[in-house]
Amino acid sequence: MDPRRDLRDRRHARLLQAARCGDQEAFRRLYAELYDPVAGFLGRRLASSHDVEDLIATVFHRFVEHLARFDPRKGSVLGWVLAMAHHALVDHLRSVRETEPVDALAGTLAGPADDPLADLIRDEDRDRVRAGLLRLPDGDRGLMALRYGDGLRHREIAALTGQSEAAVRQRLSRALRELRRHVRGPHTCEGEVDYATR
Repeated sequence: MDPRRDLRDRRHARLLQAARCGDQEAFRRLYAELYDPVAGFLGRRLASSHDVEDLIATVFHRFVEHLARFDPRKGSVLGWVLAMAHHALVDHLRSVRETEPVDALAGTLAGPADDPLADLIRDEDRDRVRAGLLRLPDGDRGLMALRYGDGLRHREIAALTGQSEAAVRQRLSRALRELRRHVRGPHTCEGEVDYATR
């Protein structure tokens, strides 16, 4: 368990409850805390900033309409609003027939860089990760985006996708093994143990 995430989730639940009771300042604070994760979730999946802004507006319109429906037993406020973002995105993509870009996810999985040499290594890593992601089935790539791009918990991904938590864990584990195999190649160093395949 991540104590910071748990604190955030409890804070969001308190703010949502206060917003339900008409506290406008609580709603403003909650909106401010949820805006960046929603914008990031949508921005990693859409090329057009106009589409992202339109969908953010749609998501928060739905959020306001459905404040009373939030059930903390089913997950966090963040997971709930990202589920709304996911559904808005699916509706949008169906209407325009776009495909999910993987560049941003590849950059996220390649990791941060602090200096020019690290930038070069990261660029090479990003290219390998991107190529590996493109080899994964769309569904597995989507799960990777939810877990590592958006930082959702397995439970939240399960609720969002309608799968069991065990299925999400298994699919993510398999997708990571496949991604590692594509990025590293089929061979490990002599004596090296590849725990991803165990």
